Amino acid sequence: MPEFDFETVVKETKYLVLKTVGDTLIDRFDDATEDVVQEVYFRAFKSLEKGGFDGRSKISTWIYTIARNEALRMNEKRLREEEKAKRYLVKNKIQLSGVRDEASFEKEEWIESMLCRIPEVYRQTLRLYLAGNTMEEIAKELSVREGTVKSRLFRTKEWIRKHIPGGKNEFQES
Repeated sequence: MPEFDFETVVKETKYLVLKTVGDTLIDRFDDATEDVVQEVYFRAFKSLEKGGFDGRSKISTWIYTIARNEALRMNEKRLREEEKAKRYLVKNKIQLSGVRDEASFEKEEWIESMLCRIPEVYRQTLRLYLAGNTMEEIAKELSVREGTVKSRLFRTKEWIRKHIPGGKNEFQES
């Protein structure tokens, strides 16, 4: 088995890894690209250190497989998180309404009423995100940096956690 200089491996495969991750990640999860790429190289490095690459294929093929698998893993993780968030919203919808019969609510109406309670700066960012826009598209639409979009989405989640479930201080901005 040949020796590999990890820095050379990264230089030779970085575009392949970025393209693979970009093509495999679900668009709305593109904010996780850096994390996935980092995990790809972490796994590759650990495997190379332990002699995990057997040389039966090209190193680029091996790295491509790791990149694709890591992107798929991130998709699964984020989809699970979304499902968990949906269950949380449904659970809290019932608690907030005081009604146990979910069929009596239209999801869209309830979500819309919750969105109206979120401060405008966060609501605008959240609507664009929920519409399926990428971080880059949202940043362009709002004329802000991508980091600002990520920060607003994080603050939106925090605001929802503080204000929506218990109904306390629901109009106070944080």
